[in-house]
Amino acid sequence: MKKALLISLVLVFGAGMAFAQGGSIGIFADPAGLNCNLGDVAGLTQYYIVHVNSAGATACQFSAPKPACFTATYLADTGIFAVTVGSSQTGVSIGYGMCRQSPLHVLTLSYFTNGMTPSCCYYPVLEHPTATPPGLLVVNCAEQLIPATGGKGIIKSGAGCNCNVPVEETTWGQVKSLYNE
Repeated sequence: MKKALLISLVLVFGAGMAFAQGGSIGIFADPAGLNCNLGDVAGLTQYYIVHVNSAGATACQFSAPKPACFTATYLADTGIFAVTVGSSQTGVSIGYGMCRQSPLHVLTLSYFTNGMTPSCCYYPVLEHPTATPPGLLVVNCAEQLIPATGGKGIIKSGAGCNCNVPVEETTWGQVKSLYNE
């Protein structure tokens, strides 16, 4: 039993580590990718798409359409890099021009917000729906196309709703102790 569980954990953690190689592309209130609590006050509001937790990348593809719970008007995207093809609302591909380390601000979204969005409105970054191959993908510095995860921001955070909550650090011994017979 313990041996099967250990093999399962190794497979799950190994798959997770391979998946995380592309890092995460999320939406933030700041271009450094530190604050995923998004504002909603009346007026022009900008949100930042930031590529985080990557050892290095040269390009990415994703979408970040306005969620149904968000009572704002989408205005435009502002590309940071010269090679920005598409729209955050329908799918965008961005070339970084060279291998770059994260955190990396890749796109700015502009909205006219009215302050009427309900609490706990999640704003996820999703896969690019029409790219070939489809997915939320990154080109790493070795020119390999690899998957990335999509982060989510939250508009009007409150009790019971959190954005981009990091996994609590633990040791292998602590993980094994959860499954002692």
